[in-house]
Amino acid sequence: SNTLACLQGLTEDVGRRKMLGDVDVRVRVLDEMVDKISVSKIARLDRRPGVRVVVGLAGVQTYQFCRAADLALELRREGVTVIIGGFHVSGMLAMFPDVAPEIQELIDAGVTAVAGEVEEHWADLLRDAHEGRLKPIYNFMNDLPDLSNVPRPVINRDYLRKFVISNFGTIDCSRGCPFNCSFCTIINVQGRKSRHRSPECIAETVRRNFHDSGVNLYFFTDDDFARNPAWEGIFDQLIQLREEEGIPIEFMIQVDVQSYKIKDFVEKAARAGCSSVFIGMESINARNLKDSGKNQNKVNDYKNLIAAWHAAGVSTQVGYIIGFPQDTEE
Repeated sequence: SNTLACLQGLTEDVGRRKMLGDVDVRVRVLDEMVDKISVSKIARLDRRPGVRVVVGLAGVQTYQFCRAADLALELRREGVTVIIGGFHVSGMLAMFPDVAPEIQELIDAGVTAVAGEVEEHWADLLRDAHEGRLKPIYNFMNDLPDLSNVPRPVINRDYLRKFVISNFGTIDCSRGCPFNCSFCTIINVQGRKSRHRSPECIAETVRRNFHDSGVNLYFFTDDDFARNPAWEGIFDQLIQLREEEGIPIEFMIQVDVQSYKIKDFVEKAARAGCSSVFIGMESINARNLKDSGKNQNKVNDYKNLIAAWHAAGVSTQVGYIIGFPQDTEE
């Protein structure tokens, strides 16, 4: 979970800088993919003298929301402070005029809903939680943070050990997408302006993760790495790590269908360690692409796109959407 990595970095920064005053800030990363969540243990910890527990249900997507809501309500019945964020909460609050019933149910139970990105607000949120004055809703959708100098995501070694592949990490090098595809949640939640971490931050994160935890495989979670304004600087830094420092980094990125036309993009991606790309083709029916606002996709050009990546030794994965208006059973 890249969100857990981001929030751990932000929370450790709050503690390190004493932004809550003389408070010992401790972070525990739990992921139901690999952890069993014990509500009773969390509640017992919250009842210890001098301890306040804040449970952050992080990065909750729509398919995860029902389970997250169950956990939130269980925790609230035990009196534990709970906040919830992620694409479902953010998207529903961004796209509809009223609070959705499933989110209102949590708010009525005392859960705090957080919409948007919290880099510039996390200390204030934790302060409100620590002092017992959390609001029902925090909406930062119109206040997207500059990512150039925010705390980096933190790889949690104990967390990684629970996975079959324990040398695999994630970094969000940028957020936002300039395109206008009608079905996409990214532009409604993270905006159409690409904001990015500095190439130096990416390089130092990769270097530190490798030497501290042996992590050398990554998924860079940018929804379109090709539109990250710092792509070339990041690739150059990674090429230096591979070729001069001997760090054997490999990574996967998501790109658009026009990416192969960017000068030096494919070549530098391969040299930097890109082993696989994910491409949103969506449909081989040009009418579907037009109807969905995916005007950058040209069906007749797909073969050239795939050939360019394969020629560089990079594997391709593609995504299709089934059920567009122009689709038929046949």
